[in-house]
Amino acid sequence: MTTDATRRPRSVTTAVVLLILGTFIAGMAATGPQGHPTTVLPVALCFWFAVRAGRGRRIARITVTCLTVVVLVLSAPYAFDDPLYGGATLLLGAALAVPGLALLYLPAAERYVRARTEEAGT
Repeated sequence: MTTDATRRPRSVTTAVVLLILGTFIAGMAATGPQGHPTTVLPVALCFWFAVRAGRGRRIARITVTCLTVVVLVLSAPYAFDDPLYGGATLLLGAALAVPGLALLYLPAAERYVRARTEEAGT
């Protein structure tokens, strides 16, 4: 039975979409023609944990936060080497991913995660 607390807020769904788009764009900035595929695994893991975080998993929310930071840090050297679009691409990815992370920690999302944790624990 779904109650108001266990119904996923729109902010969580929006956060998952923003995280997936942001980390994908940031990862592509690093794996372009001048870069190396160093961010492929962290981006794939970020996708997985973003979906899990959208389902109300607390550990996945923490993990996707760390992985997003890792993707942005790993992408920075390769993105800034591209004189045409690299820096702008990385900034676009960060502009999408960082608000997505913020949405995962709003009070409505916290209530959702708490309710899902209590539901799984009983």
